[in-house]
Amino acid sequence: MFRFNNILLCTSALVLTLPAVAATTSGKTTHGAKSRAVTSHAPAGAPSVARIRHSAPSSDPESIRVYRTKNALGPMATQRQGISVTHIDSTELARHQVTDVKGLMNLAPNLTVQPQGSSSAVNFTLRGVGLNDFTANNTPSVMTYVDGVALPIGYMAGAAMFDMAGVDVSTGPSGYTHGQTVTAGEINIKTADPTKVLHYGASEDIASYNRSITNLYVSGPLSSNVQYRIAGFTQQGGGFQKNINTGQSLGNANKGGLRAKVAWQPDDRTNIVFSGNWMQDNSQAMGAFNVQDLARNTPAYQNNRNTGWGFTPEFLKLTGNSAGMKPSYNNTFWGAGLNFTRNLGFADLSIISAFQQMYVHNLMDLDGTRYAIYDDDVSTDANLFSQEVKLASHNPHDRLQWNVGMYYDRTQMHSVIFNDYTGSGSRPYIQRTSYNQDQQAFSQYGHLRLTVTKRLHLLAGITHESDDRNIYNMQTLRYNTAIYPTPFNNHYERRGALTNQFSGMGGIEYQALDNLMFYGSIRKGFKPGGFTANNTVVASQLTPTKPESLLAYEVGFKSDYWHHKLRLNGNAFWYDYHGQQVAGLTVVPNYGVVGQYVNIPKSRIWGVELGIDANPIPGLLLHQHFGYERGNYKDYNAIDTTAVAATYIRTGKLMALYRSYAGVDMGIPKLTLEGSASYKAKLGTQWSLTPYIDYSYRGSQSDVPGNNLYRMPAYFLMDVGLTFAPKSAKWSVSAYANNVLDRRYDVTRQTGLNGIFGIPGTPRMVGGRLRVDL
Repeated sequence: MFRFNNILLCTSALVLTLPAVAATTSGKTTHGAKSRAVTSHAPAGAPSVARIRHSAPSSDPESIRVYRTKNALGPMATQRQGISVTHIDSTELARHQVTDVKGLMNLAPNLTVQPQGSSSAVNFTLRGVGLNDFTANNTPSVMTYVDGVALPIGYMAGAAMFDMAGVDVSTGPSGYTHGQTVTAGEINIKTADPTKVLHYGASEDIASYNRSITNLYVSGPLSSNVQYRIAGFTQQGGGFQKNINTGQSLGNANKGGLRAKVAWQPDDRTNIVFSGNWMQDNSQAMGAFNVQDLARNTPAYQNNRNTGWGFTPEFLKLTGNSAGMKPSYNNTFWGAGLNFTRNLGFADLSIISAFQQMYVHNLMDLDGTRYAIYDDDVSTDANLFSQEVKLASHNPHDRLQWNVGMYYDRTQMHSVIFNDYTGSGSRPYIQRTSYNQDQQAFSQYGHLRLTVTKRLHLLAGITHESDDRNIYNMQTLRYNTAIYPTPFNNHYERRGALTNQFSGMGGIEYQALDNLMFYGSIRKGFKPGGFTANNTVVASQLTPTKPESLLAYEVGFKSDYWHHKLRLNGNAFWYDYHGQQVAGLTVVPNYGVVGQYVNIPKSRIWGVELGIDANPIPGLLLHQHFGYERGNYKDYNAIDTTAVAATYIRTGKLMALYRSYAGVDMGIPKLTLEGSASYKAKLGTQWSLTPYIDYSYRGSQSDVPGNNLYRMPAYFLMDVGLTFAPKSAKWSVSAYANNVLDRRYDVTRQTGLNGIFGIPGTPRMVGGRLRVDL
């Protein structure tokens, strides 16, 4: 569940360095083994305590200073700073079997993480701000970072999470102290670092539907100033879907990965971490369920866990798949990185260099029937190189704290997308679209934090980013048809999109009482434009979208009562959204309605959030969090598909007809609730038994205004569990039931050719977990 990171600064605490995260709304944190999760964030081979104390300059409002403490409500950080972060520790991630970013959706407030169709790519939305990117070739509104490295490609961001130290989710425009500028926020994933003392461990999680998750790690010293860590995981089974025609199962996982880190301290001022990672995913794809089929009039599936598929032999041969294939993935990811930090005396220098490569092949049946109405095969090869250099003031006691840096990234992508429409009636052919895209971005940023008085702080930040991307070698071919010739073969033309913009922020923090702080901020963020690269049949579809911008206003408070037994945090936010990028529609003459990214001139989002965390008696932890948000389009004219179809039936002509959606609700979930309770009961002096219960509620959501078939109904989930462990915590045994009420819910609903399909959420999973850490 998501937790408020309502944390009070403590002068007697030990400060550890964490990776930067963006300034956001009210902070939240998970409960559990707090100090254990926090200490794993310390830099490998961290030097003396005195030096660590100065390694987290307070000038960086997008960093967290974590304090080792016995406070049951979590690490004592950021409670006197006007920022907010949802921190999810490694214990909570393991408790909810989070093995990829999709598992974070019900653990952080106002966060939506949805698969793109049934592919392995993901789309993020925070507080209603996000992009449904069906070709994963555009900059996301929510940026994912892994150990400080930005992953702007949805397939990379959706890869496996294992050997975790924690995750921080932050909302609102960011990029003033690190990385890239985005409008919605960030997901900062931190993996475990090497240790100076030998540690090794393993965990095995077995649950319903023959699902198993295995994790292994070993970490320790190679010499007095060199440490290592090697970790691996594998996940198998878990497929809960059934083919409605044949009864075959679908959805079994078959993936694994390795990560290695080596940390070296050449002197007491320098720390260098080399890392490498590899992951292979040969899982079966998630299956779509039929919501509406206009091509064959297949009845809608009453059980959203039913699915169907049926690939034609010609399609499988063209795409290089063997006969009888189920929807499936064949993905490989690998990469390497270097993280260099040095204390220069007057400032701390950090340099992060990284290279990531991916090979993705996804075979999908998006109509969810045995007919070839909308079957997809996507192959994407892409690589990413990034480089960041940052200086931050060293002494946290200086009145003026500062932070300056530069960030560069370059991506190269080649994609081939096959669509099989042969059974649709309206497009009786197989279509192939291929393209190359190159992109590079260069950003510079600076941030100041001024102590005006002991209780009053002023903050200001600025960032500039130039994003240059080109799409070329675009080609669309058709097979098995003479009536519909090749529509687009612009093999040599190059289309470009250049974004060059500034953004900034200002904020104020006022410590009214020792246990009560008020804050406010104004932040401006933007996201570069991009291209529609799927099903391209006319050159006009390659017209790039314009950049989007977001002006965010936020006020909030943080408070702590009764010697850290109760925390109450709240905030209110108001977003003015201009040029919002969405997956819209366009009408192609003599062809039909196709998807195309468009800009919405103006929309508005507002909301409030409240979190209560309590530890009334030793061992008892209570959390209750509330979020309410609304969004409306202020100026938006979109293709009216109903009118287009009616006019075509009546006149035989395809015409672009529009409908105004001014004042229409954006369809984001209005109400989100989350709560949990756990009690660690002592069994004698050497053992403990901890029962827990978690719940979450998510309001209904619709990505297409005015069409209730796209609307995902609201749902309520409840998890229960029990953990038995010795006082030493060197091992534990847990039993659990996630989605114990076996609620049926959707994680996404999207459109295919002549229909609408959905992807189901996970059913009740009953299992057990054995963990050993030595």
